[in-house]
Amino acid sequence: MCATYSHTVKRRDVEITQKDGRLLVLLAREPLPLSLSQIAREAHYQLPGLCDRVGVSERHLRRVFEDGIGIAPKDWLRQERMVAARSLLREGSMIKEVAIDLGFTTAKMFSRDFLLFYGVKPTDFQRKESAHILNAAS
Repeated sequence: MCATYSHTVKRRDVEITQKDGRLLVLLAREPLPLSLSQIAREAHYQLPGLCDRVGVSERHLRRVFEDGIGIAPKDWLRQERMVAARSLLREGSMIKEVAIDLGFTTAKMFSRDFLLFYGVKPTDFQRKESAHILNAAS
């Protein structure tokens, strides 16, 4: 007599939605929606950390993202990271500090990614922002 065991893995219910210009993640185990931007910051803008926090595999998260907002999670994380970088640079943070805060391994890698994303070097961006603020104040 041979016993047969079936093992069923139930996927966690995860949904990504947009409300009031913010991306929210709805998790079956959480009573309220969570800010996806906040989770991204906590995960240092790294896909594995985001997957751990949400509780799904990278493959499943990719499906949920593409169904929910139409882009890959890696692309969204890059955008979030660059928006955070721009904000920190506007506040006057040093480039090296921004690179560390956002999880880049070096300031050089951060500067390269910023240039590719915005078409301007972080130092030039800060210089233009400072000049803009001074002109607005006078």
